[in-house]
Amino acid sequence: MELGCSVVAPLAPHKHTHTVIFLHGRGDTSQNMADSLLRWDRDSRRRSLIDAFPSVRWVFPQAEERLVETSGETWNQWFDVWNILDMTDREELQAVGLSASVEALRRIVRREAKSVGGLDRVVLAGISMGGATAVHTLLHLSAEDGHGEVVDTENDVPPRLAGIMAFCSWLPFPGGSLEETREVLGLEEFLDSESDKMVRNTPAFLSHCADDPLVFVEYGRQLRDGLVGFGMDVEWHEYPDGGHWINSPQGIDDAVEFLKAQGLPVAK
Repeated sequence: MELGCSVVAPLAPHKHTHTVIFLHGRGDTSQNMADSLLRWDRDSRRRSLIDAFPSVRWVFPQAEERLVETSGETWNQWFDVWNILDMTDREELQAVGLSASVEALRRIVRREAKSVGGLDRVVLAGISMGGATAVHTLLHLSAEDGHGEVVDTENDVPPRLAGIMAFCSWLPFPGGSLEETREVLGLEEFLDSESDKMVRNTPAFLSHCADDPLVFVEYGRQLRDGLVGFGMDVEWHEYPDGGHWINSPQGIDDAVEFLKAQGLPVAK
């Protein structure tokens, strides 16, 4: 499947230096996510992320409509969840949608990497279910483009993304090794000899509010521990309030500092 995307181009006259691919949450849309993140959420200097990073191309993929097994309705969701309060309840339902979403998102990552000059100029991010899907997409990335060509054409650097960011999120199918976690989706054929390095070389930013009523902060801590277990360098931020969203302004400040540390040019 090919996913539609809402795109916000770099601000003129800035040259395109990096791309952030940001996945919305369950039941949301790519356009709502773009509006909320880029227009309303502000750092302590009252800047939106688009203001802070004017050379970034922002790509917001749109999840397909999928059946919600518990209600019979269809929602925009990357995969189905039986019980949001207990992610392990009928966990097998998550695999089909997650596998299809990861396959589609891998193509978007490769496309954006070719456009901007390398995987190390691409940040993969998401909130809630979008963050969970972004993490699994990283776990299934390769350094090649699907035709035997290495995506990083301009930079002689170890395989990595510029970063992975997950806000109020969780790790589907936790508790296993990197290899065991991948086996759940059955996408091992898409991996190459550099895929493990891709995961371990990519810095992670995780943010969660302690008062999150939907995805409990314990799930965020479990995600943190899982990524550390995979050998990743994880920056963990836990905030006392903010609910099921990004804490503001401190959470936005911390996200800006993380992106700045990964080489994204920040506005003065």
